[in-house]
Amino acid sequence: MAVELYVENSFLKECQANIVSMDGRFVSFNQTIFYPGGGGQPCDKGLMQQEGQAYKVVNIRKENGEIVHELDRPLQSRSSPVIMKIDWPWRFRNMRYHTLLHVIAGYIYQHYKALATSSHIEKEYARIELAFPADVIETVPFEQLDQSLKNVLAQPHDVHTTIISRKEEEKKEGAIKTVINLLPQQLHKIRIVQIDNIDEQACGGTHVKNTKDIGDFSIIKIQNKGPKKKRIKVKLID
Repeated sequence: MAVELYVENSFLKECQANIVSMDGRFVSFNQTIFYPGGGGQPCDKGLMQQEGQAYKVVNIRKENGEIVHELDRPLQSRSSPVIMKIDWPWRFRNMRYHTLLHVIAGYIYQHYKALATSSHIEKEYARIELAFPADVIETVPFEQLDQSLKNVLAQPHDVHTTIISRKEEEKKEGAIKTVINLLPQQLHKIRIVQIDNIDEQACGGTHVKNTKDIGDFSIIKIQNKGPKKKRIKVKLID
């Protein structure tokens, strides 16, 4: 199983890796900086270099516990190491969006006990679906949500990641316990992403180190997705 370097350091842009298996354009390595996607966050993009040749990373996926990198053509050598290089603007954009979605989920849960049911980062925006208690949804001032979130993020909040045991995390109350109960039982070690005073979630994706790195944003649409559900679409402003 490859060492997932992005789990410990989302800001690592380059590394060397050795080939573990190769089937044409599909390659697995002993370690990788490429996030394979998941939880609504797209997979990384980038390049690999080997013996003076550059190969585009077309797709990355996790398959039977292994991270498989699909390249634009087969590597020339099975024995030579590669240099992995992340498409940093793409990675950093997704890190900003992913952290912002956590902020929205945390804020909504703190104030209205609504749970995030899904989220996805699209090409031009990101969206999150939230399920509200029946007796609360009609009282939520959605027209003020954009400014309320910006008020929260006017002050910087550090983002921390830790790996803890499932038993330890199941003792917690609130939204995090609900999420943990949905994870596969065979998963004994869980990565927790915590945003100071805002959110705490089980998450395997990449994030910024501080909410100040999210930058400016705007809620572009709030849609009804049922009697107790809302979809919020948000766009980063560069």
